[in-house]
Amino acid sequence: MKLSHSGSFFDRMIIKKYILFSLFLQFASAFTISGTVKDAATGEPLPYTNIMVLHTDFGTASDINGYYIIPTVPAGEFTIQFMMIGFATLGEKIKISNENIRLDVELSPKVIDVNEITVSAERMRFEKKVDVSRVNISNRDIRRAPAFVEADLFRTLQLLPSVSSSNDFNAALIVRGGSPDENLILLDGTEIYNPYHIGGVFSTFNADMISDSEFLAGGFPANYGGRLSSVLNITAREGDSKNGRLNDSLYVYDIHLDWPWNWPYSKRENKLKKYWDFSKGSGNISLLSSKFLAEGALYNGSWMISGRRTYFDKLVSLYYNYKNEKEPGNYYFWDTHIKLKTSINQNNQFVYSQFSGKDNLVLGLEGLANIDFDWDWGNSTKNISWRYIPNSNYIATTRLSKTEYNFIVDFGIDFNPNSSSSDTSTTPLSSGSTDLDLLLDNIVEDIDFNQNIKFIISNNMSFDAGWQIKQLNLEYREVFGGQEYTNLHSTPKIYSTFFNITFNPNPIFYINTGLRASKYNQYNNLLLNPTFGIKYNPISDLAIKVSVGRYSQFLYTINQEEELLRIVDFWQPIPEGEKPQEADHLILGTEYWISNGNTISLEAYYKSYSSIYDLNPAPDYSNIEETFALSGTAKAYGVEFLYRFNKNKFNGWLSYAYSNIRRTVDLNSDFILDNNKEIYPAKYDKPHSFNSLVSYQINEKYSLGLSSIIGSGQTYTPVIGKVHQAGVQAYGSLENPYSNFGNIYGIRNGARYPNYYRTDISLGRKSKVFGLDSELKFQIINITNHYNVLLYLWDHNSSPSRVEAYSMFPIIITFGWEFKI
Repeated sequence: MKLSHSGSFFDRMIIKKYILFSLFLQFASAFTISGTVKDAATGEPLPYTNIMVLHTDFGTASDINGYYIIPTVPAGEFTIQFMMIGFATLGEKIKISNENIRLDVELSPKVIDVNEITVSAERMRFEKKVDVSRVNISNRDIRRAPAFVEADLFRTLQLLPSVSSSNDFNAALIVRGGSPDENLILLDGTEIYNPYHIGGVFSTFNADMISDSEFLAGGFPANYGGRLSSVLNITAREGDSKNGRLNDSLYVYDIHLDWPWNWPYSKRENKLKKYWDFSKGSGNISLLSSKFLAEGALYNGSWMISGRRTYFDKLVSLYYNYKNEKEPGNYYFWDTHIKLKTSINQNNQFVYSQFSGKDNLVLGLEGLANIDFDWDWGNSTKNISWRYIPNSNYIATTRLSKTEYNFIVDFGIDFNPNSSSSDTSTTPLSSGSTDLDLLLDNIVEDIDFNQNIKFIISNNMSFDAGWQIKQLNLEYREVFGGQEYTNLHSTPKIYSTFFNITFNPNPIFYINTGLRASKYNQYNNLLLNPTFGIKYNPISDLAIKVSVGRYSQFLYTINQEEELLRIVDFWQPIPEGEKPQEADHLILGTEYWISNGNTISLEAYYKSYSSIYDLNPAPDYSNIEETFALSGTAKAYGVEFLYRFNKNKFNGWLSYAYSNIRRTVDLNSDFILDNNKEIYPAKYDKPHSFNSLVSYQINEKYSLGLSSIIGSGQTYTPVIGKVHQAGVQAYGSLENPYSNFGNIYGIRNGARYPNYYRTDISLGRKSKVFGLDSELKFQIINITNHYNVLLYLWDHNSSPSRVEAYSMFPIIITFGWEFKI
């Protein structure tokens, strides 16, 4: 018996060794094909190109940067086929003998042949991506949507079923009931903290420079962290490196100062074209701003620069200079984006990206009292990335970035404007030279160092891993009447590491599982955020997806939930020793591929917040750091439907969403929850929403765009009565201290404004203007002039009390001119 058992043991050992040796031989005799796919016309990368090794099961798709890897290909002769809709299919013959193959290709654009079988980038995403709640928005999608004055990414996203806005004056993204600060906004991998202009009316991103925007409304993978609701990953264009305009025969002339003893000049070859070239440029002039974009070749790479500035302040200055009067105030904003790419060799690529944006509002009102108001805020980012692309089965990206966000409000009132000491033209308002002054100052500095490595283990398995070190510096100050009431300063540090594994065990199942581990230096425990997603394809055109995940957030904004206009964000870290914000996502969805550009998706979600933070309405200023915020819980659930279509000359989408969002916060800190005031619908709770975006290409010259939003009104806390209010400082006088009335409020967010409805329309016409290829755009916002209520104001001095409604956007007509150079 013992001998027999021993033999069985040795047999099993031999079999195991044989299997391991066979696997070793298989991988040892297998090779990797890798490279990049680019547009032959511009040199820009072509993401999600379909790449197949003909007559085998090997194949893949290029990533967002045009890179691809096909691992474990045996030795032999093969034909590699590259397919992308709108480009000619390319076949390249290769021979693999004893080393990996590097194959970089360029695809030539071509007119789409309806009879030709090609594969679109969206089809490759549909087949390869496990991500649920994902939508990719291209530059074309943004430009075809009717816009308030000019094309805007955030306004386009607000037409999706998972996104809503608080009102017309706010472009902030509210994703499945989450606060706008719960969205991770990335530009070329760098975090942006306050991506808005004009107090939230426009986003800071110039639509012309955007290549692709990937929006994940929930269930996002573990490589994204630090936010609870969604991820918006914006990739900027790299620039046209193919169509340089500098003359090859251009010469540089050297002037000789010793003439007439030598020739007055000589010429030599100009080598500038080798290092820099200009390919093309474009511009846009609208009622709001002027913007430009230029691009060209750089040494072994490309460059792109875009800029935008409003000119309202210049027109105001001209008007008051003409009238020889002092300007009562002015406003402007600007933003720029620069992107440079160069390669020192085929394996090492460097990308530098820089973004800057600034808003400035100045008001100076003179009368019985002089009022001076200076409001300045802006973003600045710098980012350098090193992409290591060896001729192997992995790609490594290392990135160092710095983000700065600064917000300053300087407000002063001079009650004695005729006194000699009241001249503040060269003195800061907060210096004490005014009778009453207020200073608000918020600074966010973020230095981020991270690395991501992607391994393509086999045709059916990939592995992502990485780490991140984030060093923050946050300051918030309130100074009133020369006295500092609030001074919050902290330097949080966040250390994170993650991994994602995507596994395709058979043709109908895709599995993605991951884990993100984070250590926040102001919280003792290690935070573990697991994620899991599965995609099942019962047939090739139908995908059923399930995603679960836990997410943590270490920063929050201290904006009041009731504010109508979210002008800026005041960022603060989670209080020291307190648990970071945390949410669990559960999403079930299905997507059906009808044809290219035509898909239907249906998703149901449940989002549970075990920890959220809200601004304390009555903090203890003697212990401000510990009482500044209150902790609570929340939950959100809903169903979303999205139909994206592209038929003949029509394209766009139709969507419907149902949602329910409830928050629970002990606002008075008495540990007793009031069902009327402390368990309540969120400000952003809008149960029903129907959105549509339709674009119609009338002919080669004319195009038409139409967007509509129909939805439930936003919640508000109703006024149910009035009461006399005493107080000499704020109300009445000593003789009649009860002359004023105050509101008596009902259930918190217990009422809704009337249903919201708005339809926008745009018309574009291509033509030659001043000899330039141009497009003239005419847009009408709220074409039906529907009265959408922004707020109610009560006048209790009338008997009976009167209420007056104020509206959002009325009908607005705008136009713009786009041109190419």
